[in-house]
Amino acid sequence: MRLSGRLHHDPDAAGQAGGLREPRGLGARRLALMAARWAILTGALVLAVAGSAPAHSLLLESSPGAGSVVTASPPELSLRFNNRIEKKLSTIRLRDEHGAARPATVRVADGSADWLTATVDVLPAGAWRVEWRVLSTDGHVVSGSFSFRVAP
Repeated sequence: MRLSGRLHHDPDAAGQAGGLREPRGLGARRLALMAARWAILTGALVLAVAGSAPAHSLLLESSPGAGSVVTASPPELSLRFNNRIEKKLSTIRLRDEHGAARPATVRVADGSADWLTATVDVLPAGAWRVEWRVLSTDGHVVSGSFSFRVAP
């Protein structure tokens, strides 16, 4: 038996397809389901973007301060961030004006969870660059640097 080439083009096409096709366009129920899916996906995307943006750590203050001139070598470097950080996985590096590294030992157990502190040896006069790298509690690694000068 041969079917006509007009299958699914007749006015009774729904009957030819066993009642599985709707003869004209999408049904109201299907449109409502598609609209609901889009609303859920859009809402999830907005929440994901809004929830993650403020979680990254930002340096709020430091001692010595960025761009400051101190008259004596600081015994420690202290950095305060806008949220909690994972101290065990965070670092502070200190470099002189020629780029040579100087020891800076992070004190993991000290202070509140938004402060990172490192002890340093006595620093001679000159320009110093503090390079920091912290792991935010949201899992993102954030880094930055600032300079200060020792001028007795």
